[in-house]
Amino acid sequence: MKEEQARRIAIQILDEFEETLVGKGVKIPSKDRKGREEEACIYGCEYYELEGTIVDILTTPGVS
Repeated sequence: MKEEQARRIAIQILDEFEETLVGKGVKIPSKDRKGREEEACIYGCEYYELEGTIVDILTTPGVS
């Protein structure tokens, strides 16, 4: 799978997790948080680390 397509899928997966966390009232701790109410449940470097890991999984030959 090409990286661009994998990144779009990773973002969709993270959006689904985000909705679940919103429904549960859970925010993943992050050193990047500023305490603003509009901050997402998965925020900052934690978001990008998860996105990168999902992309890596999807672009690994034989996995997707």
